[in-house]
Amino acid sequence: MLRRFVGLLEADLAAAGFVRRGPVFRYFDPEGNGIALNIQRTTALQGEVAFFINVGVLLAPHLRYYFGEDDARRDAMPHHSVWNHRLVATDDTAELPDHTFTLSTEADVEYAATIVRVWLAKNLPGMKTWLGDTDAMLAAAEADRERAARARTEQLASGRWKSGAWPEGRWSTRLIAAYRHAERGDVDAVMDFPHSDPDSVGADIVALARRRAAERKR
Repeated sequence: MLRRFVGLLEADLAAAGFVRRGPVFRYFDPEGNGIALNIQRTTALQGEVAFFINVGVLLAPHLRYYFGEDDARRDAMPHHSVWNHRLVATDDTAELPDHTFTLSTEADVEYAATIVRVWLAKNLPGMKTWLGDTDAMLAAAEADRERAARARTEQLASGRWKSGAWPEGRWSTRLIAAYRHAERGDVDAVMDFPHSDPDSVGADIVALARRRAAERKR
């Protein structure tokens, strides 16, 4: 059943430019920014297959911090992202949304694949516009923050929690902003990012900012 489910997703994702390696689908632009989607198995009852679907948007300089000279296109995962989300396995009518996809019949396979395909059709075009565009990412993060604040106010006023009222995904806004400054060679703007540990992401950001600043002086 899981092979059948993966096959259904692969047809759509391959058409969108994704390459599958095991349970992970990856898409990259020419600059090395990308999107990763993985199928993460979890505990299930006998006769069932249960899993999560995680997706993340990947920023090229951040990937270079993780992988250096190694090929991020082979190994980048959603947890290496600057925006990540775990898909909800239930539809909009569910009272208690659940992130666990469970397959025990062929009908479950079709139903789960439909949920994921609908989510991708709605969200994948927008995610692709973020690739390499830190200004667009930060604008989207701010829009999500504002939407979450409105939803929180509305729900507190109504006394009822409504499924789907919160923005999907989590942004690493400080990290995105720091890499934006670094790529522009703005050393002063990144110095408040913790960087005393030479192996830290902060040290990588400061080093990148200094390299870009030196390049601009040539």
